Amino acid sequence: MDLQKLLENGEKCIHDEPPACAATCPIHVDVSALLDAVGAGNFQKAYQILEKRMPFPRLIGRICDHPCHAACVREKMDCALNISELERATVEYGYAPPKKSLSVPKTLGKVAVVGGGLRGMTAAVELDKKGAQVTVYEQSPRLGGRLWDFAGGRLDPEEIEEELRAFEKRGITVHYHQKIDPDGLSALLKQFDAVYLGTGTWEKELEADPLTFQVRDSLFAGGTLVSQTASVIGSVSTGKRAAVSIERFLKKVSMTAAREREGTFETPLHFNLEDAKPEKPISCPPDGYGRDAAAEEARRCLHCRCVQCVKCCSHLKSFKIAPKAYARQIGTNESVIMGTHYANKMINSCTLCGLCDEQCPYDVHLRDMVYETRKSMVEKGKMPPSAHDFALRDMQFSNSNRLFMVKSPPQSGAEKEGKPAQYLFYPGCQLSASAPESVEASYRYLLSHVKEGVGLMLGCCGAPADWAGRQDLMRENVERLKSAWETMERPTFILACSSCGQVFQNYLPEIPVISLWEIMDRYGLPDCAADGAGQALNIHDACTSRYNEQLQSSIRKIARKLGYEIDELNYSRNKTKCCGYGGLVYYANREQAEDFIQDRIGESGDDLLVYCAMCKDLFVSGGKRTYHILDLIFAEDLERAGSRKMPNLSQRQQNRAELKRRLLRELWGEELGMEQKHGNPLGLVIPPEVWESMEKRYILLEDVEQVISHAQKTGERFFNPESACYSASLRVGEVTYWVRYQEEDGTIQVVSVYSHRMEIARE
Repeated sequence: MDLQKLLENGEKCIHDEPPACAATCPIHVDVSALLDAVGAGNFQKAYQILEKRMPFPRLIGRICDHPCHAACVREKMDCALNISELERATVEYGYAPPKKSLSVPKTLGKVAVVGGGLRGMTAAVELDKKGAQVTVYEQSPRLGGRLWDFAGGRLDPEEIEEELRAFEKRGITVHYHQKIDPDGLSALLKQFDAVYLGTGTWEKELEADPLTFQVRDSLFAGGTLVSQTASVIGSVSTGKRAAVSIERFLKKVSMTAAREREGTFETPLHFNLEDAKPEKPISCPPDGYGRDAAAEEARRCLHCRCVQCVKCCSHLKSFKIAPKAYARQIGTNESVIMGTHYANKMINSCTLCGLCDEQCPYDVHLRDMVYETRKSMVEKGKMPPSAHDFALRDMQFSNSNRLFMVKSPPQSGAEKEGKPAQYLFYPGCQLSASAPESVEASYRYLLSHVKEGVGLMLGCCGAPADWAGRQDLMRENVERLKSAWETMERPTFILACSSCGQVFQNYLPEIPVISLWEIMDRYGLPDCAADGAGQALNIHDACTSRYNEQLQSSIRKIARKLGYEIDELNYSRNKTKCCGYGGLVYYANREQAEDFIQDRIGESGDDLLVYCAMCKDLFVSGGKRTYHILDLIFAEDLERAGSRKMPNLSQRQQNRAELKRRLLRELWGEELGMEQKHGNPLGLVIPPEVWESMEKRYILLEDVEQVISHAQKTGERFFNPESACYSASLRVGEVTYWVRYQEEDGTIQVVSVYSHRMEIARE
């Protein structure tokens, strides 16, 4: 895929689009942020939010005719927020006299404003802020226009006077008793660089551009001259918009560019009320809300935003980011030539599960964006080698002769008749590491139930390389799989791993595959499978099986045949979540993986049923009793199986190697050479806390053995007489391992282990 096009696709994300209330407000007050501050009891902050958009907020905030009220989405469920009264409370409890600000140099030009009502005053203030030298012409003895209609009611006359005095103190010149007629207007047009007609009446009919308010050349008009509106906030809006046009006119730049959303507009955000709950509105007394009542009413705000992807993804929640901002950070990361690539950790903390894409109503492809970015990072040498190093080395182990093998069925059935096996069982590397006894039991089941013949292939499909963006390694794995398929005369692969299924689908669509679960559903379950006796289970679908409906259904059929009740999780099937292993997040950002684990566990009230070995291991590590589907079928002690913890990293590799050895010996009568044996030949004594440290640092028993063996053979080690410890190091590939150990009574006790990527120069 084209990464640049995917990044552009990220712009379709509407996470930062305004809610209906802000879009309907003619001056676009951030109503959501304002109510958030009120809900927290911070009226000073709320007032600051109000005055960012609203001129004279002390006055307008009390008399705004709130078109936003009708747009509130709560109206569809219970009752719209009382935004008008909450603005009033904001002014009442949050107003503070404005601090004296520095005057902007008056370099924009001279502008005359005809009319000192709401529109004229608004235009004058906005132009003054932009650096214009403003003169107001008002035919009456005072400014304010319709503001005085509210005096004695919502507005205190003294407060109106205070605001008008503050207006004049800005340095805006005001001429009272100045009625401007057409001749006077002609004179102003000659005297000033631009003129704004904000008066409510005029002798002649004027036609102004509805977007820019330009009548002709330097003449602009607003208010009832161009729009018959009685709205207070609408009048303020036209004054602000006219000021923008005049500024652009004076600067000789486009007056129409990027102005589609001025005034009221329809937001593309359609908030999903699915998870919202009705709440009773807080009634407002005639004299307005008290502080506590205002805060309580404000907390009814749903803070409408498109968060369909964020609310279900631990990764997006952790980094507090939505797809549009994510795409922009990726773009920045891609463009950095020298220096720190700040988005690297974020990019490598995505599980690539695709739930965000599934949830997005606007077809934003964040999963593909991150996936292509990882490949780009590898190609450009920007991928941190530590992010996926262990996973790739573990994959290399699985495809070495320690595990990898391809075998025809033992001499029986179809093989005896000289026919090629029609199936090839490929359990994958993770099940072989976590539960090798399940692999053996499954293969024996296949040999006894599937008469068409089933061969066996052990190894890794290459998913770690795919997730790490290592297309070079992925090509090697694809060729290995394809070669085995051809050698075995093109059988159908029986898969026990949904990640393998995804790899075959994406890279080897020509190879026919079927899941082990579909085979069991078709050929029947073994007699050893125990009755579930109606026990309720929550099924967690592996994220790599998101769109494999047949696989998902076969798991549920087997569980029901075994007598279990299925309680579906809210996020299941095509909307399933990731366990935290996908995308190699487990290795790149262990804390992020833990967020995924706990998030998923928190949704499940019953024991979990999974069909991915890593899903089981991670959920059990989080304290959740979890059964693999093969546990229900083959486990002798089901209670123990559901709580069995994941083997450590060294044991996982040992399990794979021993699985190959045992199957070769018991089914094919073959023995491996001594050089392929695993275990602890040095008899190292490793305390639990050191094992824990090794797990966190992705250090294997084999790595420790190599360091100590090298030290013993070469004498390259240091002895500290105070601690009676030897210190030794050895660089293996890109990693240098250090081990502190003691030798006592013929045993070697490991004291501490750590690793780094610095290379130690030796003389």
